[in-house]
Amino acid sequence: MKRSFTLIEILIVIIILGILGTISSMIITKIYENYYYTKEYNKLSFETDLVLNKIAAKLKNRIKNSVIADECNISNNGCQVGNITKFNVLSAIPETEIKNYKVIEWLGEDLYAKRGIWDNTLKALVGYSGFVDLKKTIKISNIEYNITTPFSNFNYVKSIESNWTKQWGINGDIFDKNLSVLIFSGPTDRGDFLDVNSSYGWWKNKFPNNKATRVFKILSYNTVSNDTTLHIKAIDIPANAVNSPSVYEKYYIVNSAYAIVPECKDSTCNEYNLTLKFNYYPWNGEDYNSSETNSSLLATNVTQFKFRETNGVIRILICISSPKIIIKGEPLTVCKEKVVF
Repeated sequence: MKRSFTLIEILIVIIILGILGTISSMIITKIYENYYYTKEYNKLSFETDLVLNKIAAKLKNRIKNSVIADECNISNNGCQVGNITKFNVLSAIPETEIKNYKVIEWLGEDLYAKRGIWDNTLKALVGYSGFVDLKKTIKISNIEYNITTPFSNFNYVKSIESNWTKQWGINGDIFDKNLSVLIFSGPTDRGDFLDVNSSYGWWKNKFPNNKATRVFKILSYNTVSNDTTLHIKAIDIPANAVNSPSVYEKYYIVNSAYAIVPECKDSTCNEYNLTLKFNYYPWNGEDYNSSETNSSLLATNVTQFKFRETNGVIRILICISSPKIIIKGEPLTVCKEKVVF
């Protein structure tokens, strides 16, 4: 006799298959979610590393004594439009106050001009050496010097610097317009520094008493056999000044200031963009909000950007979130820190 399935048996099988199907779909869904979360986390982690490495690469070539932090209000776009309430040398800001400072700025040494152009005679790259022969230094006045920098060819330096400025739509003689200037290393090789308000010209347009007494303009140069004599003059020091800035055996050529500025995406400012500002000249009275300043977007969906300097070492912390993934009501966020010597 042929026996068939009863209705109950069929229902039991359907129920079991349904349970197995539900469990299987939950497992598959969970596997996919884990894969998706891991993929987004890795992507976010890579992005955070990339941003930190970009910032570190720029800061590595900083004039260490030139690094400042600006106090401004992110939420009302105060930082974005350059509404700075005050600024200070980064290393001098107390731990209890550093949270109020949202923008970091610095002067950067021009390594391209230092690396130079290939010289067929010397069979080497020649730019500027960064060193001064102090025995050949001639003091013309309290603010003017003739200095000799060996193994340097400022024809090459000017060519490299001019090509850089033209690429970004900035025209004119780089030395006549003070687009490239000279800063001495100072006694500690951190950049010559007298006072934050009277050394590099930070925020001269907002605080008119600020000076650039440690910045030298290049009036003229004469290159013979890859040794260059520079006629330099201190910016923002009266000709009849009693005290003169010192000449050191080492110098930097600087062709831009840099700033990392947070820019809010909406009124809540829970997340913001980080923008790198460059090609502006504080010694000429410009700031990162000047009309000719160039910008480059570093990161979006940033929730935290913090920095601190201790004993010449800068710590950078950045947190970036992913709006695609919400976990317990909060977006997936990756925070990382990097140290820049």
